[in-house]
Amino acid sequence: MPEITIEPNAWDAKIAQYASTRDPDALQAVPEPEWRDLSSDFANIRPTSVERAEARFRRRIGEAIQGDAFLENITYTLPEIEDVLGGTHVPGHTEGEELQVIDMKKAADSVLWRIRERPTQPSQELSDGLHMLIASNLNLASLLFRGDQRERYNGPFVRLGRGRKFQALDARLTHDVLDAGLPRILSVEHPVVRGATWAAFAAYQQFYFDGNKRTGRYVMNTVAMSHGFDAIVIPTSAREQYVNEVVNALETGDLTSHIAFLLSLYDDGR
Repeated sequence: MPEITIEPNAWDAKIAQYASTRDPDALQAVPEPEWRDLSSDFANIRPTSVERAEARFRRRIGEAIQGDAFLENITYTLPEIEDVLGGTHVPGHTEGEELQVIDMKKAADSVLWRIRERPTQPSQELSDGLHMLIASNLNLASLLFRGDQRERYNGPFVRLGRGRKFQALDARLTHDVLDAGLPRILSVEHPVVRGATWAAFAAYQQFYFDGNKRTGRYVMNTVAMSHGFDAIVIPTSAREQYVNEVVNALETGDLTSHIAFLLSLYDDGR
């Protein structure tokens, strides 16, 4: 595999230009990943076919949704996930939790529909479409891409534990950040690395008020499967490590470890 090389970007200039007329203390620095050579992380990640990737994901869809729910502190067992998807109420869980599981299934179905059309790339359009399904039973402010809202909100706060919190960029910067970051992501040659990079990028940028990490991962798997690679499923046992990777990226602005962690979970069953 060729090495991943990405030229320096103009994000710092964009931040400086914006900060000249705004309070710079209100801005969170845009991440600058190390972009170290990740070839060892994806050397054995090879494509098979869209059909095989789809069939394997269909067999694992309950496991995938259970893992995604667990990352949101929604602790269903796998049989309970299957009950919810079959229309059965599971005692001990709220209606809101059930609706989130159902919405994740709708998003997963949308991924399966999208991968049949053509090889897919990360984009705001893809992200918005999947996010609408994932966030449909969250709050209304969560639905729109922050840069597209009628009012320009300050970036949301993400609680990191032990009293720490992260504030995302002001909504007025989200389109500039996307416009600067997306070409760099699209320049990554390997589709699975490209999708994982988007997932880490989206988790950091907080393009929506809720559902960012989930949406980023569903975009990642749409990209991967549409190119004939398997989806990356995060098992419940990996929750703590995943959370640590997200927190580390938010605190340091370096997405590389988060990307490498996602790649480490790749399993095509061969």
